[in-house]
Amino acid sequence: MDNRQELYKRVKKRAKWYFEQDYNCAQAVALSNIEAFGGRTEGIIQLAAGFGKGMNAGCSCGAFAGGIMALGRLLSGPDSRGFDRQIEEAAAELHQRFVSEFGLTCCKGLRNKLSLLNKCKKITVTTATLTLELLLAKQAKATGA
Repeated sequence: MDNRQELYKRVKKRAKWYFEQDYNCAQAVALSNIEAFGGRTEGIIQLAAGFGKGMNAGCSCGAFAGGIMALGRLLSGPDSRGFDRQIEEAAAELHQRFVSEFGLTCCKGLRNKLSLLNKCKKITVTTATLTLELLLAKQAKATGA
C-alpha cells in the first residue's frame, strides 16, 4: 500500500473514531486532517465545538465547516489576513465537491434526506477524505509533483 492510500485509510479511521467518541462532525473532520499532516491541533476542539449540527441551528453542515477549518489551518501562513486567495480557492473547491457528493450543504436538508446518525457519520468520514484530497492536491501543486 502506498503512502497516499495509507493516509486516506488513517484519515477515514480517525474521523470515524472521533465521531464515535462523541466529537462533533466539525471536530472530527478538522482533527483527522490536521493530524494527518502533523499540524498543531491545540484549540481545534474548542474552535470547532459550536459547528456541529449545522452550528446547532441546521445551517451549513458542520463536517463541511470542519473541512474549511482544516484547510485554513494547514494552508494559511502565520501572517495570513483577510482574504487569502489559496484558502478561498480551496474552500470553494471543497464546497463544490461537497455539493457534488451530497447535493447541498444545509445540515437540516441533509438530515432530512437520510437517517441522522448513520448519515452524519458517513458525511463526516466522506468530508474528511474530500478535504484530504484537496490538501494532497495543493501539496502536490506546491512541490511540483
